[in-house]
Amino acid sequence: MKPTPKQLELTAGMTGQELILATAPNIDPESPAFKASVEKLKKIEIAEAATAVLAADNEEFDWNTDDAVILREQRATAVYHNKHGDLIVRQQAAWDDESDTFVFNYPRKLQRLH
Repeated sequence: MKPTPKQLELTAGMTGQELILATAPNIDPESPAFKASVEKLKKIEIAEAATAVLAADNEEFDWNTDDAVILREQRATAVYHNKHGDLIVRQQAAWDDESDTFVFNYPRKLQRLH
């Protein structure tokens, strides 16, 4: 049910807890059930405030051309020794690759990497 302008006017500036107590004064504000409900309301209020802030910053953004992007997508990369003692640099396959990419560095060649 969508609130009417009159209802919105009455609730403007009130927290969820204040609204409940104003509309249902018979509720005991010290009861565990009320306190649990207030904690849920606080989480909802925080989420709604965050949504409002994010919506306010809804300007156009292009991940491909914007200078603010400082790190483009990077596939996962692992470095380890295999059972033969070779140093392996392995990069995870992209969705359209058939397999991971490997670079084998044999122990006798490792000194050149230092």
